[in-house]
Amino acid sequence: MNLDMNLNEKYVKLFEWNENPFTFKIMPSLFVGCMKEIENMLEGIRGNEKFSILLGPTGSGKTTLLKFITDKFDGKNIFYLSKPPKNPEDWINILKNFIGSGMFEKVFSRKNLNLYNLGEWANRRIKKRRIVLLLDEGHEATTETLEWIRTLTDQIDNLSIVIAGLPKLEDMLSENLETLTRRVSTRVELTNLTKSETRELIKKRIEWVGGKDIHPFTHETFEIIYEKTGGFPREVIKVCNNLVQKAIERNISTVDPNFLEEIQTEIPKRVSLGSVNNLPSRQKLILELLNRCKEITPSEVISKIEIDSYKDKENALRSVNNILKRLLKDGLITRNKTGKTFRYKLSDKVKTMMVNA
Repeated sequence: MNLDMNLNEKYVKLFEWNENPFTFKIMPSLFVGCMKEIENMLEGIRGNEKFSILLGPTGSGKTTLLKFITDKFDGKNIFYLSKPPKNPEDWINILKNFIGSGMFEKVFSRKNLNLYNLGEWANRRIKKRRIVLLLDEGHEATTETLEWIRTLTDQIDNLSIVIAGLPKLEDMLSENLETLTRRVSTRVELTNLTKSETRELIKKRIEWVGGKDIHPFTHETFEIIYEKTGGFPREVIKVCNNLVQKAIERNISTVDPNFLEEIQTEIPKRVSLGSVNNLPSRQKLILELLNRCKEITPSEVISKIEIDSYKDKENALRSVNNILKRLLKDGLITRNKTGKTFRYKLSDKVKTMMVNA
């Protein structure tokens, strides 16, 4: 308790803040980015459109955006689900808890409420109300669970659903649930923030705790923060928090490049579209190949690229493996072992960027 009080006193003394703005606290009112797309999604929900999809890599702000949407609606008519249910039957209790029971409950209790009459029950309870279900981590759902989402949304007249997940969620839907994919009315994809959006994120958080603009960060420091984080919200918050804590340790009220050099802070560099575009030609070629093929082995890479510049196929395989290891180390690709070989694919962040590019 005293430790927290002393720390807060340091925030006030050094930065004129009443608390640390760079904790991993979900603050929907401070959401930044994609405002035009989000407004389209809100309009779609208000217009009773059935399905919207929200995509983005880890740390891009999907959960914050869902909470932002929650704040725009009457709390009684919107429900946030942090993870999809494991079994389709779980939708029965989820909707019962969300919608609530009433005079028709006894009737359906006798009929044994199940997935097949759940829509009828929900329509009796909802009547003319419009309700919204926000489903986070949609990529973790089973195909059967998602199929029942589609079925129930068809059956329940005034139900709208927003499904959020990693970019692979879209592949799951298109490959396994084409009927659900065709029902998606609005699609929003979060990537890294632009430089101006990143600055606005930092500014909003600082001003939220009583600070001014982006102080204690100088413009030069902000440029470094953006370069190193690539504008991914979670990384921006993490790096800012790290710098603030080190400034407090040294009783420093301004975080400038000289201070960064003094503490030799290691800020892990994140992937940005610029860093991908500036890769050596062979690395970029393999990333483009993976973007087309989704998942591939080193041997399959060789079969799809020109190897005339190599001495032989063995030399080409050695070179490709070295490139893949480099891309893996930099977090640009991931791999899964199948038998005795590895299959490589783009990381979610790079996949999102290359789609937008």
